[in-house]
Amino acid sequence: MTAKKRVLYFDLLNIVACICVVALHCNQMVHTWMPGKNWAAGLIIEVVCYWAVPVFFMLTGATLIRYRERYDTKTFLIKRFQRTVIPFLFWSAVLYFYIVIYRDGNAFGPRRMINAILNNEIEQVYWFFFPLFSVYLALPALSLLSDNKKALTYMAGVSFLLVSVLPFACSAIGISWPGSISIPICGGMLMFVIIGYLLSETNIPKRTRMIIYALGIASMLFRYTYTYISSNALGYVDRTYFDYIAFPSVFLGVAVFVFFKHLDTTRLEPLSKQLAKLSGCSFGVYLIHKPILDYVIMDALGVPMTSVLLRTIGVIVLYLACVLLVLLLKKIPVLREIVP
Repeated sequence: MTAKKRVLYFDLLNIVACICVVALHCNQMVHTWMPGKNWAAGLIIEVVCYWAVPVFFMLTGATLIRYRERYDTKTFLIKRFQRTVIPFLFWSAVLYFYIVIYRDGNAFGPRRMINAILNNEIEQVYWFFFPLFSVYLALPALSLLSDNKKALTYMAGVSFLLVSVLPFACSAIGISWPGSISIPICGGMLMFVIIGYLLSETNIPKRTRMIIYALGIASMLFRYTYTYISSNALGYVDRTYFDYIAFPSVFLGVAVFVFFKHLDTTRLEPLSKQLAKLSGCSFGVYLIHKPILDYVIMDALGVPMTSVLLRTIGVIVLYLACVLLVLLLKKIPVLREIVP
């Protein structure tokens, strides 16, 4: 077994993606139709930051598909359980008692709480953990293909065609695409996991990178233009491309991943330990930032979701506040287990 070596661009991607996730949630007003410059500006933030979640799954593939080189499957699953399942259950329970019992005044019921946790009825952004858990359960099988790049490329390519391109292309011309046509072994977010692994393991020529960047930029422009024009015509937010699996999201995620991979990080090497520490806070930040945004900033302090300051400077302030809180919790023996 070999020790895991940290990759600087992985840490950079992790940090920037975490900030973008915070930005997306501070910008939640974009999901409510409010015609005007403020909503149009909010749509820009939505489109520019949308790559964050796909890239998180890409990083999962890049860092974990070869886990067998570091430890056995039992150790892998135990580590994932400790780092994700336990914190998820803890914070879900905390929020359940605060929202359902304390704030709403409902009686406590174990079955009701378990049902709320399993069906993501407590904190909306915790939806992320369910596909993440599924990915972890699939990795022991998927890892056996780590050296079979042709098989993985086939799986990712066909899955992209069947779930990211054809359903949206057919919808555009009034045809209903049968969702049952897919590759089950590469369903959901597993496509991003495989793509991330392949990108991290592949040397991409400069000309190909330029094409990838062009597709990423074009996908942003397409999604913004389509959503803006269609929403104004319909009188409500057109959510057609508010889907991480849709081709604009895939192109953008791939472009950002490739950009960071080929970024010259020489000047950042002296800060690698600090960046690794900051990157290590991302999971904890994800767990706590939305409750702080909703129940402290918006409810207690009365900051409206349409606030320009909230969606700009507020993003950095919230991110840094959550990082400091996570770092503090990591110093407390028992509590460090809930913000790994």
